[in-house]
Amino acid sequence: MKFKSLDALEALLSNVDLLKKTEKKNPDGIIHANSLIEAGKVKRTSFWEPPTADKENAYIEANGIKEYGKWFLGTDSTINANNKSYYTYAYTSDFEKVDSAGLIAVKQIAEQQRMRSIFAAASKMLDKIEDK
Repeated sequence: MKFKSLDALEALLSNVDLLKKTEKKNPDGIIHANSLIEAGKVKRTSFWEPPTADKENAYIEANGIKEYGKWFLGTDSTINANNKSYYTYAYTSDFEKVDSAGLIAVKQIAEQQRMRSIFAAASKMLDKIEDK
């Protein structure tokens, strides 16, 4: 996987501690990602950059925290659900499409964190993308 900048890599690595706390998959995020894949709304790239904090905040301002949560495959039950840190394992870079490189990153991190259900969900999504 390639990153556009050192900042993108640092942003991903800074989220690793949050990912360690994730305890369960996010059904709303999984449903949303699958529906986007079915609709062909997939970004196929060899690199991935998670959304910036500014993009996240703008999306939350425009759409609310529950809609924001649909762009993540996991949740952290140790954090309040009204906090954006509650949602983990982002699979988008733009809040418009599923990013295939984002799913690869999710799959790799989920495997490292032994989050089998999230690993399996990301794997199935990647398979669907390949089949299209």
